[in-house]
Amino acid sequence: MPRRLLLVLAALAAALAGLWAATRPEPPSDEALIRALLDEAAAAAQAGKVSEAVAGLSERFQGEGLDRAGAKRLMAGLVLRRQWVAVKLAGVRVAVEGDRATARVDAVLAGGGAGKSLADLLPAEADAHRFDLGLEREAGGWRIVSAVWHAISLAEALAGDEAPPR
Repeated sequence: MPRRLLLVLAALAAALAGLWAATRPEPPSDEALIRALLDEAAAAAQAGKVSEAVAGLSERFQGEGLDRAGAKRLMAGLVLRRQWVAVKLAGVRVAVEGDRATARVDAVLAGGGAGKSLADLLPAEADAHRFDLGLEREAGGWRIVSAVWHAISLAEALAGDEAPPR
């Protein structure tokens, strides 16, 4: 093969590699991955899909006296009793430090009104809870390793708490 043809092919390969590098999408940030994990859990809880709702919990999960299996049983009981028909995340704040992260999540749980907007459910058909979560990066991605939660007012959930997660 003539030397000139080799140079042209090498230049073409370099140009294609540069074009690929310049146009490939950036991988999602850790914060975006954590937010997606939380959004997926909320959507699964709303749909009554217990296994999917707790898929983001680590095997090492501990929260409010529950391990992962206990959290799954609690979720199953709530789903069977139809405690809610809508789960909306009203506020999510995430702080990432290396392979650990914290998230504060305000969730509004509506007991009726499937298909209604969140504003239409308030205040008669909904309540709110704040979840403070500890997350760690594991082999399969980000997982929730700890959680504490408590009821909050709907106004507090909708206003959003600007304090950073613990």
